[in-house]
Amino acid sequence: MIAAALVSALTVCEPGAVTRTPVEAVDAFVAAYNARDLEAVGAVLAPQARVFDGQGDLTGAQVIANYRTRIFVIEPPYVMRPLQRLAAGDMVAQTEAYTGGELGTFDGLTVYRVEGGCIVEMSVNR
Repeated sequence: MIAAALVSALTVCEPGAVTRTPVEAVDAFVAAYNARDLEAVGAVLAPQARVFDGQGDLTGAQVIANYRTRIFVIEPPYVMRPLQRLAAGDMVAQTEAYTGGELGTFDGLTVYRVEGGCIVEMSVNR
């Protein structure tokens, strides 16, 4: 319920409402994440998106709520830096380096599926 209220207060990405290529959508997500900008995250990550993060399946709205209460309040903040990328059709896969935060430096692989300019699926592997 809190996640739904949070998303309704932010700009909400609705697939088809924006024109953005899959690579542009992922770049916008990375920029929003690094800026700790919840509104910008909500403008690219659909609230109904399916997010698989190794600890369970979440919606985009739940991820945004998690960022608000856990990830974006960590000092120093995590910074995500794309390392390598493969884009095909509506899919973007990229390796990412994370620095800062509680865990220090670590790498991961995230696969994004973009529909109508919005991220609608995200598989996070760390």
